[in-house]
Amino acid sequence: MGLDPLGRRDRFTRTPTGKRLQLTERDRDILRWLHRYRYLRQDHLIRILSPKSPKRFIERLGDLFHETGFINRPQIQAPLFDARATPMLYEISPKGTRYLDELGQLPSRAVTFSTRRRNSFSPQFLHTMMIIDTLLDTELESIATPHRTFMPVDDILARAPETTRNARNPLALPIRINGQASKIIPDALYGIAHTEQTPTGYRFIALECERTSPRHRNTGTASSTSKKQIAYAELQRTKAFTSLWGIPNLELRVVTSEKDRAPKNGR
Repeated sequence: MGLDPLGRRDRFTRTPTGKRLQLTERDRDILRWLHRYRYLRQDHLIRILSPKSPKRFIERLGDLFHETGFINRPQIQAPLFDARATPMLYEISPKGTRYLDELGQLPSRAVTFSTRRRNSFSPQFLHTMMIIDTLLDTELESIATPHRTFMPVDDILARAPETTRNARNPLALPIRINGQASKIIPDALYGIAHTEQTPTGYRFIALECERTSPRHRNTGTASSTSKKQIAYAELQRTKAFTSLWGIPNLELRVVTSEKDRAPKNGR
């Protein structure tokens, strides 16, 4: 049955006991938020849904993993996992996605990460979580602020031209720097709607999260924050985002540390 010598279920192996679960609206909220962001830790979900009993909520997440198969505990976190200090990470499973789809409740995504499963640790996973942490902070701050609405990337792309929506990577924007053709692909794209304005005012932000890239590099091919800023300056000059994404403006937000994650002025 996948139990350890003390009779406990393995944390990363689905081990159902036959417990019957009646799914609740909060269970569906969990699935919707996981579909929106792909990866969320249990402390993220507690922050989002504010359960009366965090302990019982964590137990419920375990039931949704073991008994329903609607959520996964990604193996990608295993090399980083310390049972005493690391909150468990979850993602929606294909079965959970099908369940929401059948209900007509698939929400717009806030990230465009592939749903392909990865079974081994990659340093890029830490970058992925930095993007998720930043976007989630921004969305929850928007929810708590009157007259402000977070616009996820799916809602932005829904208004983009059909050629963009059907592109292999709809976030890839062609640019030319010093006569050389290139592309800029933000880590994420989102909008903030200011509904107190008449008509409603929209600001669109390209997010770049920099964990390890230095501010400058001497080589012309490797990434650096300064090179990305030059690319976005060129993008502002050409306004290519208007024709490709159908948005009237674009700001660059660069996050390099925990301190930078806190939204500022609705960003």
